[in-house]
Amino acid sequence: MKQRTHWCIMPSAPAHNSAESAPKRSKLGPLALALLIQVGLLFLAVFVVVLVPEFKSDPEFVARKKIYLPQKELEHKVALAEFQNAASSPMQLERISTQALLPDSMPALPQMPKSDFNPIERNPAALQSDSLLGQSGVLGALQGLQTGSSSASLFGIEDAGQRILILFDNSSSVWNKASKAGVTTERFIRELSSLIDGLSANTQFAMVPFSRSVGSFRDYMIAGGIRNKRAAKAWITEKVRTQSLMTQLPHAADGVQGAFMVAFQMEPDVIFLVSDADFQRNIPKQGDVPWDELERTLRDLTREYGIEPRIHFIGFQVEAEAAGYMEKITRRYKGKFRTL
Repeated sequence: MKQRTHWCIMPSAPAHNSAESAPKRSKLGPLALALLIQVGLLFLAVFVVVLVPEFKSDPEFVARKKIYLPQKELEHKVALAEFQNAASSPMQLERISTQALLPDSMPALPQMPKSDFNPIERNPAALQSDSLLGQSGVLGALQGLQTGSSSASLFGIEDAGQRILILFDNSSSVWNKASKAGVTTERFIRELSSLIDGLSANTQFAMVPFSRSVGSFRDYMIAGGIRNKRAAKAWITEKVRTQSLMTQLPHAADGVQGAFMVAFQMEPDVIFLVSDADFQRNIPKQGDVPWDELERTLRDLTREYGIEPRIHFIGFQVEAEAAGYMEKITRRYKGKFRTL
């Protein structure tokens, strides 16, 4: 059998306590020192945060003066300098003069024999072109060319002009009054035909009949060539008393006002007006055209077209009041007044 060995630990003898023999340290010193440090920090914080130091004068910011141009002004000065450099006056060059190799003046033309030949009067092609030019509008563009002035006479009133227009009232009342005054239709045709025959080939003319509606022989001025005269006299014989004639020229009114609107579009310098001065409105039962309204129409047309033609009046049995107003209008437009 194996023999077990048992170990026993015996308590040692008590040792001498060295702590009891050493002197005990005091804990009041470090605590007092900590309190003292905290109090000092507290007083320092109060002094820094609460107490505001007083100065004798307010603080000022002092800096040396220095000027800075704004960016926009600087850019403007740069652009202005570039423009002045680009727009500087060009270099002046001396005038170059040369001496012509040819003489300054042309030699005189030889004297040509005088002739009474008139190509416009006797040339059939020129006579046929009058109406064609008027219809195509070319005649209006050629109106600035030199034209000739002709004398014209109608019922004893004489005048001269380059563009003559006959404005006649062909209403029934006018023909009745003309007949009572001794002016028959045949005499009226002779008077108009005689006036047209007396025009030169370089004078232009037109005819505008009216009653309540407005018509025209042509819607433009035509030259006084032989063929045009023949056509105009044939038209007078056939259409002089026709009241249904219509013009293609624009006019805002009918009657005498519309007739003047059509007439001024042809830009005449002489107008012969034949009527009884009893101007009716186009719409029945509206009375006569007021005289102040007629005068206003003439003033407006004068300003619109920039012309002031001489207006002559030939009247048949005109009443006294109408004669006074009509004579005033003819005097205003440097024309003549006559009643039959």
